[in-house]
Amino acid sequence: MNILIIGGTGFIGQRLVRKLHASGENIFLLVRPSSLAKAKNLFSNLAGINYLRGDIDQTDLLSDVGQTEKVTHQIECVIHLAATYRLDISPSEAYLKNVIGTQNVLKFLSRLSKLQYFHYFSTYAVNQVLEGSVLEDQLISGNSHFYDEYARSKNHAEHLVRKLAPKEIKTVIHRPGIIIGDSSTGERDKNDGPYYFFDFIEKTKKIIHLMKRIKILPLPVQKESLMPVLPVDILINWCSQIILEPPQRPLSCYHLVPHNKIHTKEFLQLSIDLLNSPLKIICVPFERAFPAVFKLLNLPSQLVFYMKQTATLDRTQLNRDYPNLIEPHFKNFLPNIIDAFLRNKT
Repeated sequence: MNILIIGGTGFIGQRLVRKLHASGENIFLLVRPSSLAKAKNLFSNLAGINYLRGDIDQTDLLSDVGQTEKVTHQIECVIHLAATYRLDISPSEAYLKNVIGTQNVLKFLSRLSKLQYFHYFSTYAVNQVLEGSVLEDQLISGNSHFYDEYARSKNHAEHLVRKLAPKEIKTVIHRPGIIIGDSSTGERDKNDGPYYFFDFIEKTKKIIHLMKRIKILPLPVQKESLMPVLPVDILINWCSQIILEPPQRPLSCYHLVPHNKIHTKEFLQLSIDLLNSPLKIICVPFERAFPAVFKLLNLPSQLVFYMKQTATLDRTQLNRDYPNLIEPHFKNFLPNIIDAFLRNKT
């Protein structure tokens, strides 16, 4: 299958490129002209990659008009991964990269005469204010309250996909949870998500050692708080199966989150223990004070929501269509994640 991957050099994207290339697919990569050399170096050991100069910030994605004819009559599948993932992103940058960028991609799809499938990578955070059981087909209004501009922009972008994706193709929306390093090696590209917390615990260890009376860590988590953490290699295995064995409905949406619930307090407490800190988490109800506290600690204030959210992400459609997906228990992979984090700190 001829597959165009947009955002193929990112944390998830480069691993998906390698996985699909190993499966024998013919890969096209949309790469900004300024990043072309970097991309070619990244995939220098992969034969047959087709590099297309372009940018989702531009109305016409392709920078090289000469490539247009070749692409429009070959591409059978498009995977749109390109996005800005920072929690502290500004409203203007989030809108440009995640909303306008997606709009430009959707416009480009109409030019692909052989296109059969479109895979859009969203996020579980598009419904971040919902409580209880959140279904895969649910999508709250873009005018709802959001705790960060990243979630707001991804919600708007998913609305666009549902409304504007060509009706004659099969559209699949992937909603990953919180993606961390490789389950075996712990390998990762940057510190975000739980890694903010790991870094904070490491920085406080010396202070705690000097002030031996400090033994508790108040956090805005509750007994019901959940953390849908998934290692990147598991996500890639799941997504590649969905891409290579796509559903045949006009529109499908999947929550790519662990089958077994991961409670936030348990995950964070085990992380603290693996980091050899004596702290014990206590749950506190007054979360309104935490955004300001987090800022003082150089942590994104938006993390507060992700620590206290209690919604259960339903996987009915994923379980029905792909019943044999494999995932390790978080207690088995978290030591590898922490080990790699500590190695990279030295």
